[in-house]
Formats: sequence, C-alpha cells, structure tokens
Amino acid sequence: MIPEGWLIDPKRKWLLLFRKDPASLQRLPKVFMDKWESTSLGSPSTFKNRRKVDLTPAIETWNELIDNGWIQVEFNDDLVA
Repeated sequence: MIPEGWLIDPKRKWLLLFRKDPASLQRLPKVFMDKWESTSLGSPSTFKNRRKVDLTPAIETWNELIDNGWIQVEFNDDLVA
C-alpha cells in the first residue's frame, strides 16, 4: 500500500499530503510528503516543505500519524497545484 492523500493534525494546524513520485521506479517507489499550514477551516494555506522518502518510511510515518490522532481528509485537487 502506498500512502496517498491528506492528513490533518488533531489541532488542525498542519496538513501533510502524501503522494507517489510519478518519476520513481515501480519496484522502488518514492513518496512525496508535503507539509502545509492549515487555515482555520482546515484547508491548505501555506506550503512549508517537501520531503521525498522511500516507501517503507512513508508507510511508517502515515501509520504513526494516524495512531497519534491525525485524520485523513479530502480536498479538491484544484486547491494545490
């Protein structure tokens, strides 16, 4: 499973976007993790940074965040270019 989508922290201050790097090899997938500041309504407002990680650390990070109260949310793809 490649983690994909948005997670928001319990205080609704930070968002993380997980998405597969389309240029990575099928057998060695990489995942982009984009950190965003959230608006008061919980949508992305300010891009902070991007990390490109191997699949295993991305899965570990996703699962750890979910275990710590982060929630998966959905946004229209037009919000982020």
